[in-house]
Amino acid sequence: MNKNSRLLIILSILTGILFTAGLVYIIFSTVHEHSRKAVQSDAVIYTHEGKTVLAGVLKEFNAHSVRKGGGTTSVSGSSSYYACAFDLEKGEKLWRIKLNAKNNLGKNWGDALLLGQSDKYLFFLRNELYVINKEDGKLVAGNKDLKDIADKLMTESSLFPAFVNNYLYDDSLQAVVIKGSDGLAYLLDGNTLQTRPAPAINIVKYFSEKQQQLRNTAVSNYHEQLVTFTKENGQLYAFMDDNDQALLQKGETPPYGIAEAPRRSLYTTAASNPATALKQVNEDVFLFGGFLKATGVGSSVFNSQEPGFYEGPYQLLSRGNQNTQTTLQLPDGGHIILHKASIATNATIIITAVDTSGNKRWHISTNFRNISKVLQIKEQLFILSGGSDNSNGEASKILILSLRNGKASTYNFKEGKFI
Repeated sequence: MNKNSRLLIILSILTGILFTAGLVYIIFSTVHEHSRKAVQSDAVIYTHEGKTVLAGVLKEFNAHSVRKGGGTTSVSGSSSYYACAFDLEKGEKLWRIKLNAKNNLGKNWGDALLLGQSDKYLFFLRNELYVINKEDGKLVAGNKDLKDIADKLMTESSLFPAFVNNYLYDDSLQAVVIKGSDGLAYLLDGNTLQTRPAPAINIVKYFSEKQQQLRNTAVSNYHEQLVTFTKENGQLYAFMDDNDQALLQKGETPPYGIAEAPRRSLYTTAASNPATALKQVNEDVFLFGGFLKATGVGSSVFNSQEPGFYEGPYQLLSRGNQNTQTTLQLPDGGHIILHKASIATNATIIITAVDTSGNKRWHISTNFRNISKVLQIKEQLFILSGGSDNSNGEASKILILSLRNGKASTYNFKEGKFI
């Protein structure tokens, strides 16, 4: 074999290797692109040994095949659910436990949920109950360990957030409320893990009311985070445009709805004045803007029993969120304003901090297009976000924001790192 022949053979082998490697890379990249890791919006924040920890359900979708044609993309794969905790300061996953209990039909089916937390434990559900120690991430109890009521525990599947079967965590009771197969209620104490009957709870009424509350609050969006009309510290505040103000002055009705008045400015007057006295604070315009609401608060600061409330500016200027009127306060006074970079449907969200006079302190672009949930610990804000059309409560990223100075970082759950 001459030198040229050997060279051709070597080149052929190298070409084959490179082609195979390139094909494998393309397949891997395509599958990776269509795979997802997202944290559910029922996640919670707590501190442990000085660390800020996010705990929640991590849903992993692993794409197995991707087919493109006719202008559409078809992806097939499988989903797995995990109870997870992340150190948000280091960007590290602290622990994870697979949630794979089968339902009453013997199927590995149904959604997973984080029901709630006590001082010691996290309570997850996927067909069965998972009690996890917050300190070390160890599974400390499940259905089989609740021996006093084991024969009364059901394993029907749940769908988040539409329907949660048989188990709910109640913060006021500091316990898991369990619907027994005998139609009675039982409690699992959130700290001692002792079980006891709860004869005072009407289990049908209780689960019906709590499930409705969960459906209304578990999954959020951008507009539901806005406070566009409120009062505090003796002042009335509203986000309006010129047309709103003109209509109020003429005694006419401002347009109602979240998509109205896209070019909003901040107006204020004394709380004792009527809404017609609202005056523009400055020339700043916030597209689809409003104050960020306080986390975990949904109470109204206005009396809905006042005559004409539902026809008046109080309700109309709330842009459809008349029960969202308590604002998040900055550590040294002032507010956070959420607004959009443009009026386009998929426009990114901007966060602007203002002092009590409405003057800007700092602002950041989040690169988020929607909001799944907002959490807060002391002077830090945590914003979970999925896609622009996200309505299922899944968040692929979390923004960590200092309310003191606007310093921010974003963690990507799929990539497992800050970006």
